Amino acid sequence: MLSWPTFGLGQLYRSAHTLIATRLGTIGETMRTYSVLAALAEHGELSQQQVCDRIDMGRSDMVRLLDDLETRGHVVRTRDPNDRHRHQVTLTPSGQKSLRRCERLLAAATNEVFSHLSADERRVLHGLVLQTLGHPADVIDLAVTPNRRVPT
Repeated sequence: MLSWPTFGLGQLYRSAHTLIATRLGTIGETMRTYSVLAALAEHGELSQQQVCDRIDMGRSDMVRLLDDLETRGHVVRTRDPNDRHRHQVTLTPSGQKSLRRCERLLAAATNEVFSHLSADERRVLHGLVLQTLGHPADVIDLAVTPNRRVPT
């Protein structure tokens, strides 16, 4: 089975997913909460639907997730003044702090998962994964830039 790269990637995904989920759980976060916080940090204020689209999540699941994040003070939802049926979601300072904590844990987990690879090998692998997923060259170049700063 290891002659198939897709099988190896599946095994890598499962072990990395478990490690990351466990680590995020130690600070009361999940991969889904991280995804919302990261999307808001990257794109700024978004509508609930835009957040759903960015992280590929259904609307009913998103409402529950945003309820949780709002209760914990990580996001604020406000009515769109131009459309009373639409909510805008904004990351709060508490959400930014939680995002930084998540990213430190993700960096440590990533280092653990790829501990058998050199820094150059990790960059090449990252670029190949993004290329395989069809991302444009400028996104790949940005993602694999040496000395990428991990938020503190």
